[in-house]
Amino acid sequence: MQTLLDAFCAVLTAERDVHRELLRLSEAKKVAITENNLSDLDGIVKQEQILLTRLNEEERKRRDCVNALAARLGQRAADIVLQDFLNVSDVRHAEQLNALYTELTDLLDRQVRLNEINRKLIESRLEYIHYTLDAVSQRQSPSRLYGVDGADAPAPARKNNIIDQKV
Repeated sequence: MQTLLDAFCAVLTAERDVHRELLRLSEAKKVAITENNLSDLDGIVKQEQILLTRLNEEERKRRDCVNALAARLGQRAADIVLQDFLNVSDVRHAEQLNALYTELTDLLDRQVRLNEINRKLIESRLEYIHYTLDAVSQRQSPSRLYGVDGADAPAPARKNNIIDQKV
């Protein structure tokens, strides 16, 4: 059982380390978005993809540990929770698991908040880009036109300037 607990703690430690790095990258992403630094943003996204691959590998290992404990306890793997590991742990492993649980929970909460901030920043940038493109091309939002009988009527052709006009 000690080997299983050591393996489980090692996997959670590796996952914690990946989440720390993802959080650091999310902070850097916020700065890159704010400063409109697309080359940094591209590099950050590539680093995140590498870390997510690592996280998937660690998750597979974690599931293997859960499956092993479930087999030993005669339970379904889907029913295994952290408390089941704590119930079979010695004091050293229990303290380590509790500390990892607390830190992972905090990291994930911070990541969720930062992802929401980054999402809003990106949406704001996209709205600005759309506004700018509309202003440059002098596009207007299409208005609904109705014919005499109340049916939709075709909108008159619009003349766009700068981009769509021959000089």
